[in-house]
Amino acid sequence: MEAAPADMVDAWLSRLGLTAAPPVTLGGLTTITRAHLDRIPFENLTVFCGDVPELGLEALAAKMLHNRRGGYCVEVNPLLCAALRGLGFDARLRMARVIWQRDVPGPRSHCVCIVTLDGVEHLVDVGFGGPGPIAPVALNNDAGDVDLRTRTRAGLGTVLSRQVDVDDWRDLYTFTDELTTMSDVQAGNWLAATMPGSLFARTLVVTRQSGDTRLVLDGALFRKFAKGRELQAETLQTPDAVITCLQDSFGLDPVPGLKDALIRKGIF
Repeated sequence: MEAAPADMVDAWLSRLGLTAAPPVTLGGLTTITRAHLDRIPFENLTVFCGDVPELGLEALAAKMLHNRRGGYCVEVNPLLCAALRGLGFDARLRMARVIWQRDVPGPRSHCVCIVTLDGVEHLVDVGFGGPGPIAPVALNNDAGDVDLRTRTRAGLGTVLSRQVDVDDWRDLYTFTDELTTMSDVQAGNWLAATMPGSLFARTLVVTRQSGDTRLVLDGALFRKFAKGRELQAETLQTPDAVITCLQDSFGLDPVPGLKDALIRKGIF
């Protein structure tokens, strides 16, 4: 992934609400990750409305930095990676196979970012949605987020898992250190957007991490999660209520055709 030019990095920092570039340290990377999850939501509005997102760096910047939209993994993580490289971080992309809620690993359609700091590799992923990490995860190291861990498994590579209960770990996805180019990301984008039965083409999925609270819009179901607090859930009753939720809770403007897509795809 190419490094973002200085003017794009400045626009990105502004979009994240950061007044200065964080240092090239784990603390700086954590600050960036949390700001990214808060200010640039995970969302599949483009795919849900029937289009395939453009992945050129200028197109990603136009969408997420200037039009104040979000994106799904193959959009948000390449933008993150390019901006990190522009700040001087050693960052690279990798494609992953999703295991979460699947019987067998899926195709390489999920995109993640790997950042090396002082010889230690960290997984950074602002594009997995609900159960994904909210801070960098050191690879094959139990330090850090107590609810997430990575392990190397024969035949799979590095597997990211989340603890959902005592002694109950669920695998999220797996990836290897194989070279990833934007052609691989483009292939994953095409699969995620057009593959028959694709979740992203079938239903609306929007998430945002605000402080310790995860906001999730899944179709017409709007939920708020926070560790140690009772789940809040509301079923939205009309397409207009979905649009209002997108604006008020996620800071997203509606896209052309969204109301029609909500009705056509059976959300209402």
